[in-house]
Amino acid sequence: MHPGSLLLLLCMGCGLGLVSSLTNLSLYRALALGPLALISPVTASYGLITMALAVLLLHEIPSPFVIILLLLVVTGMILTISTAAKEHVAFPRLMPSRQMLTFVVLVLGLTGAAATTLFAMLCWLGVNMWFIWFSVLTESICLLLACGLALVPMLERGQYRWSDNQQQSGVFFGIGAMLGFGTEYFLLSLATRHLGPIQPIMASRLFSALFLFIYARYQHVAGWGEIQLKQCGSIALIGLCDVIGTVSYDIGSRESTLMVAALSSLYPLLPFLVGVVWYRERIKLPQWAGTGMIVCGMVGLSLFGK
Repeated sequence: MHPGSLLLLLCMGCGLGLVSSLTNLSLYRALALGPLALISPVTASYGLITMALAVLLLHEIPSPFVIILLLLVVTGMILTISTAAKEHVAFPRLMPSRQMLTFVVLVLGLTGAAATTLFAMLCWLGVNMWFIWFSVLTESICLLLACGLALVPMLERGQYRWSDNQQQSGVFFGIGAMLGFGTEYFLLSLATRHLGPIQPIMASRLFSALFLFIYARYQHVAGWGEIQLKQCGSIALIGLCDVIGTVSYDIGSRESTLMVAALSSLYPLLPFLVGVVWYRERIKLPQWAGTGMIVCGMVGLSLFGK
């Protein structure tokens, strides 16, 4: 491989790995705080972020009929998953303090200033526009997630609180995970168009594992010695499925990032179906409606989505 291409691959792999690490940490933080019935549909809506970026930056403008079908699929998924955990879920009232609002404004201002400076500098250097957008989006989402993960828990432990309801912080981190996953998969699609479907995944997974290992060492995470040999097979299978799914996403995104983003956001439907078939869980009327919307949307996309 040419040294310039290798350096580009390492830079993109480092950026993707950092976004992936921060996004997963935000997701697990959200799941720990709950409520799951809200976190699940919020994070599963990441496809809307990827779709919006594909329209804005890749100029993938589908027909009005295809747009309706895509929205039908995503809406059906959200409706199905959001009613799966609890029959009645009240969305927590967000009552941010003045200090928290100040924090959010400062973080957004810092992110915008850094992104603008980076964009101007790379344009002045004459870098390819696709790599400029890759760098700006990577920097922005990493800064947002890093500030949230590092500073919000500090504010919660101090005298300033997001609210007395811990669930609101769970929704906060869930939104962060949604933004992270949506941006990550768009960046992965952007890298695939220029480097192929395999190399960006290999580089990003290596850097992601490295960053998570550093984080685990820094947090003094225990339990490494408790992993048994028979559990390594399950861990390897999980990793294999993750890589196969991501490679499939990459191959499909070379044709249409918009379409693949919408269909890939249906992954929460699988555990939902397992619960219905394997654990004999009851299906409520909204879930039937959401499932029907998904089926109709996918049939329509398979017939008219090209």
